[in-house]
Amino acid sequence: MKTVSKLIISTLALCFSATGLAQESPHSFSGNVTLASDYLYRGQSQTDNSFTIQGGIDYGHESGLYLGTWASNISFTDDGAEVDIYGGYAGEFANGLGYDVTVIYYYYPGTTGQSSGEDFLEFGPSLSYTFGGEFEPSVGAGFLYSDDFSFNSGEGIYFYGDLGITLPNNFGLGFHIGHQSIKDEAAWGTPDWLDYNVSLSKSFMGIDFAVTYSDTDLSEAECFGGGNICDSTVVFSVSSSW
Repeated sequence: MKTVSKLIISTLALCFSATGLAQESPHSFSGNVTLASDYLYRGQSQTDNSFTIQGGIDYGHESGLYLGTWASNISFTDDGAEVDIYGGYAGEFANGLGYDVTVIYYYYPGTTGQSSGEDFLEFGPSLSYTFGGEFEPSVGAGFLYSDDFSFNSGEGIYFYGDLGITLPNNFGLGFHIGHQSIKDEAAWGTPDWLDYNVSLSKSFMGIDFAVTYSDTDLSEAECFGGGNICDSTVVFSVSSSW
C-alpha cells in the first residue's frame, strides 16, 4: 500500500517536430524503480521484514490532471503482489501553496477482491508549501478516507504530516507522522495506530539513496496478535526516476 506522501508526480518533457521546429507537449510521462530492504505501509511491513522491488509509471497533463500505476511484491497474499492505480488533480495557488486531490485503488491480483477484502479505495486532499532560504524547508499535510478499508474493516481515515529539508551536497532530511483510524479493528488486526519516521537521503548521479528509521505506537501483542511487523526498523533503499 503505497504511502501517499511518496506519490510525487515527476515530469519528463516530450517534444515533437511538426514543421521542423520542436514544440513542447502538454503531456508528460515518468517512471521510477526502487530496491529496498523492506516495504512499509504506515509503519507496518508488507513483506514480512524482507526485501522489496517496486516500480511505477506516471502520466501528467499540464492542466494538473495525472494518472499512474505502481506495483510491489508483498508477503500476505498467495500471488505476492500489489498494484496501485491512482489519479487526481494537482496545482498551486498564486501564493505558492500547492494542492492535490487524489484517488487510489489498491488491487491484489489473485484475491477475490471485496469478498476477501484486500482490495480497497482511498481518496483525499493534501496541501504543501516550500519556503525559501538556504535549506528550502517544505511542509505538507493531508488525509485519506476509505468507506471500507482493507479486509472489510469498515471506515478508515488517515491523517498525516510531512517536513522536508534540503541539505548541502544533495542530501535531504525528511520527517513524517501519521495516524490511521479503523472502524472494525478486529477485522483489520490492530487497534488504531500512529506511525512516524525520519529519513536521510542522498542523490548521486541520478540515483537516490536513503536510510529511514520507522516505528509505530503498537505493542507486539497489538500487532496482528503478536507479530513483529509493526516494530521499529531501519530501511535502506536505492531508487531511480526518469
